[in-house]
Amino acid sequence: MSLTKEQFIKNSIWTFLELSLYPILMIVATPVFIKKLGIEQYGLWMLVSTITLGINVLNIGLGDTNIRLISRFRAENNFAGIKRVFNYNFSLALFLCAVAVVLGLLFYNFNFIAIFYTSADYHFASTILLLACVCSGIKFIEISILSVFKAFERFDLNSKMVMISKNSILALNLILVLLNYDLIQIFTFSIVLSSLNVLIQLRLLHQFNKQIVGIPALIFLKEKLDFTNYNFWYWLQSVVALLGFLADKLLVAYFTDVKTLGYYSIASLIGTQIHNFFLAYGSFIFPRVSFKLAAKKEVARIYFMSRALVASLGWGLISFLLVFGDFIFKLWLGPETFMHCIFFIKLYLVYEAGMLLIIVPFYFINGTPVIKLNSLFEMLIRSTHFIAMCIGFYLAGINGIVYGLIASTFVNIPFQYYMFHKKIITTLNGTQFLQVILPVVFMLGLVIFDNVIFQVSLLLAMIISCKLIYFDPAKQHTEQYSSIGSLLGRLENK
Repeated sequence: MSLTKEQFIKNSIWTFLELSLYPILMIVATPVFIKKLGIEQYGLWMLVSTITLGINVLNIGLGDTNIRLISRFRAENNFAGIKRVFNYNFSLALFLCAVAVVLGLLFYNFNFIAIFYTSADYHFASTILLLACVCSGIKFIEISILSVFKAFERFDLNSKMVMISKNSILALNLILVLLNYDLIQIFTFSIVLSSLNVLIQLRLLHQFNKQIVGIPALIFLKEKLDFTNYNFWYWLQSVVALLGFLADKLLVAYFTDVKTLGYYSIASLIGTQIHNFFLAYGSFIFPRVSFKLAAKKEVARIYFMSRALVASLGWGLISFLLVFGDFIFKLWLGPETFMHCIFFIKLYLVYEAGMLLIIVPFYFINGTPVIKLNSLFEMLIRSTHFIAMCIGFYLAGINGIVYGLIASTFVNIPFQYYMFHKKIITTLNGTQFLQVILPVVFMLGLVIFDNVIFQVSLLLAMIISCKLIYFDPAKQHTEQYSSIGSLLGRLENK
């Protein structure tokens, strides 16, 4: 398997377009949603979306297993193995979709949403939750299809399909809100469009390789593939990560109300879009590491270049928003909404700056036989996140929830890097695992301290620490190091 320069460029361009277009549409849509629906209805929408994201605990590694195993079988020229893996996971995805629908019916009948939402009309909220569960079930099928393109390193095709799927639904939602449709009608139309998108994706996969797609069957119940043991570990790490991701928003809804959740969700939206942008670029690493290890080639250079790239772009964007973001956010959200959520936004940006450090080790480990390590990391960081959030809320209210996230991240990241360097990248030693979090500590100072001189000093300290901790090691592991462009070029050739 050799990724050509032309294909690498196509993958990069389409991935960039995919990752850029959706956040742009969200930037346009969010103020419209808040204005047309009101902050309480917007908060209810966010609550329903948060709960239904929890249905992804059913996903026992559909996408990741496809990527890893199909990448491995490609390296071995084992097409029978490729077809077997896809049929197994596609059949499982159909079953999980049905389970999601059943869960939605249970939520509706037992009025589950009342745990987090107080209203005189629970029928309306419960119906929205039911429809959202159906949408979530359809996503399982989409994951099982699109992950095949990633495994074949056709990120361009994957990105095109994801762009059509995500952005068409968001554009439809925006149009319906502008036409004064309610949330029940919005989710009903979303189900129809999601189903149509899945049919388009299946058609494209069939055109890509006519032998992969077969007739669905309950194959996952009839046989246990010896190599699908990976599914459990992918599932475990995904479940823990997902529950941790949802915990802060559910705590806000439980302790306060959906109106406060609406304001908090704006901060979460900004941070999540930044994280997802770099998370998707990190997915380039996964199949390359898996393939190179199968071919018994070294992967250290990919690691050093990847983490320098994520650090420079991710932290550069976050630092800009921390220093100059007030004007941008006020223009975007309007004065009233800005006033209620700006501190949430800044704290959440610092939290996401820390979480960006997880991306490169996460994908490296998933491409190796020691994927159990990711499950350990996720359990530790998410459990300490939850404990720290509860303590933070007790000490400082809603803001304390985000302070708790930041504090527990500062503790967990060095431990994760210590174990990662010990198990995967063994050429590093000393205090490298302690130094990796230092630039993020300086970012937190930008939020806490208002003094301009002190902020400038913190920015300079952050830049110097990035150079010493991230860029210098990357330079030592490459023959050329002159720009971000050279990093991308080396990443292609390694």
